[in-house]
Amino acid sequence: MTFSPILLGGGVTGYNFLNRTRDTQQDLYNQSPQVARDIAQFKEKIEGIKTTEELMDNRAMLRVALGAFGLDDDIDNRAFIERVLDSDLDDSTSLANRLADKRYFALAEAFNFQGDDGPQLDIEDTSPDISGQLARLKTSDDLLTDGPLLRTALDSFGLKSNAGDVFFLKQVLESDLADPGSFANQLSDTRYAEFSEVFGFGEKVKANESITAFAQLFEGQFDGLQTAEDLVENEVLFEAALKMFNLDNEVYRPDFMVDVLTSDLSDAASVVNAQNDPRYVAMAEAFEFYRTPAVAPDTLPPSTAEKFVEAVLDRDTPLQEPSDLFTDFRLFIATSNFFDLPTSSAQTRYAQRLLEADKTDPQSLVGLLQDERYIPFVNAFDFQPVAEERTYPAGFADKITANYSERQFEIEVGNSDNSLRVALALERELDTVIEASTSENSRWFAVMASPALRSVFESAFRLPASFGNIDIDAQLTEFKARSVQFFDTSDVADYAQPDVLDQLRQTYLLQQNSTVGASTSSAGLASALLSGFQF
Repeated sequence: MTFSPILLGGGVTGYNFLNRTRDTQQDLYNQSPQVARDIAQFKEKIEGIKTTEELMDNRAMLRVALGAFGLDDDIDNRAFIERVLDSDLDDSTSLANRLADKRYFALAEAFNFQGDDGPQLDIEDTSPDISGQLARLKTSDDLLTDGPLLRTALDSFGLKSNAGDVFFLKQVLESDLADPGSFANQLSDTRYAEFSEVFGFGEKVKANESITAFAQLFEGQFDGLQTAEDLVENEVLFEAALKMFNLDNEVYRPDFMVDVLTSDLSDAASVVNAQNDPRYVAMAEAFEFYRTPAVAPDTLPPSTAEKFVEAVLDRDTPLQEPSDLFTDFRLFIATSNFFDLPTSSAQTRYAQRLLEADKTDPQSLVGLLQDERYIPFVNAFDFQPVAEERTYPAGFADKITANYSERQFEIEVGNSDNSLRVALALERELDTVIEASTSENSRWFAVMASPALRSVFESAFRLPASFGNIDIDAQLTEFKARSVQFFDTSDVADYAQPDVLDQLRQTYLLQQNSTVGASTSSAGLASALLSGFQF
């Protein structure tokens, strides 16, 4: 049998009974067939909702989403709700930001289809899935230097005792989890790998490990690399250098590479120029071994390769995305010189677009790349667009469905006594207005835009039914004046204080003079008894 809310009278007495039995009644109501189906379906399907269109096309899911914010009546207002959900919340002129009714902003913020941070909802949750809450972190250092946040994250995995071992945690966080031999994967406690996976810092570090590994290999080695022969005789350095210029196969022709590296670049007939391949020219220009016959080694300025290595190693933080390279002027110039790339504004933008392109897509800018000068450059940095898989934070579905069922319960109450429905929702509606508004006046305008809140304040302030017909600014003035007269404050935010809130609610209920009967209907009573409700 469907459970209907049990009301024993109206006004303050009815509210007190309803408030005292709310949790029990709510639990029984949630077991009602329709409500239970709505909750189960939303929890089952929410992860598959990635776009506004997908939510709009699933009426059952949309009904729960709107119901969670008290917007049930907008279920058929498709174009309007779609614009709300697609609002850019960082744009003050977007629809959700401009609407005085802050429930629409709360809806758009919760699903956040247009934001970079994914769904946003105030959830008290301690489960390990905290990736959504920590999405703003770009590097492992961002987390490791934020003590409270680090301890909270570690505690979620039962690893709080490691909070002081920053060096150990850095190795864990920057592990390549795709490599079975990586640091985190080698630890017997699998929680460390799980902890690392949540943040994905290993993937970000991997994006620039080619240039970092190269720089670390060559650090302090240039004094011992006075000639091309010195380089090719050092197998590790030789292979690393060839790899940077996408010339891996030349490892089997060391004599040929000596000729390339010592070629006269100004001679069109030299070995390096005869290859008609910019990769050979770039490598020769980077190491500059062609200088050694004419100049004493100890008087040579640093080579282009040495300057590149220094620039890479001097950077304080790892490169996380292509823009990091192009905003680091010293590293950008050193990199361009190392790979022998032009540095005009147009060519620089082209290089950045290459690094931003998806290398796995044959139709992307990189997939269609034919200029061989840029191939080693792209491979060295190997930036890949991060797959922005939309995920919902742990507890999201629970919070939405809880809000939905609570509001549906309140609607059922309102079918018998609307003043009790308003009284039940008063604290939540006030909190929404206070949190979403930034000034005293904007909070009052938000109250005026909320039918429920307007009815509470108009009743508590003893305003006539025709009050809403006067000029909006005049209404603002009168609301504030009456607020001071009856509650000694002109700011809506003060009504969040428990004693003021209780006084407002009781005043409203007394003014309403509810005439709801003192007993529940026979159907409601039968439902209550069959459900095991205790009076």
